[in-house]
Amino acid sequence: MNRLMKALSAALVAVLLALGLSGCATSPAAPVQLTQKDSGATQQLAIGQELRISLDANPTTGYQWAIDGTLPAQLQQVGQAKYTAGSTAMGAGGVEVWTFTGKSSGEGVLKLKYARSFEPTAPPARTFTVAVSVK
Repeated sequence: MNRLMKALSAALVAVLLALGLSGCATSPAAPVQLTQKDSGATQQLAIGQELRISLDANPTTGYQWAIDGTLPAQLQQVGQAKYTAGSTAMGAGGVEVWTFTGKSSGEGVLKLKYARSFEPTAPPARTFTVAVSVK
């Protein structure tokens, strides 16, 4: 019986120690989700935190979202933007999602434009701007 109690005590200590140590690990903050209605906002991110921007798009019209100017130094784009059609109907629009992460401390302005690449002098049909502060 004494042996069993020692074994159970040792197991309990091991479990409590493991639970205590797992609480020390910092998990990344939840992704920040923005849409067109958030254009003009200011957003704060932690280093490593994701920023996801979902914008209405319809590539069948020739328009596409693109970074306007340069990407702020404190952000890093994650992969390419992903387009998802809203329906299977021909010519139907959908949503394009851009994902960035905070890579270093700093502040900058992220600008996206919705334009046709074959009309470089035409103004964009829409724009999206967000001031980003990474800490």
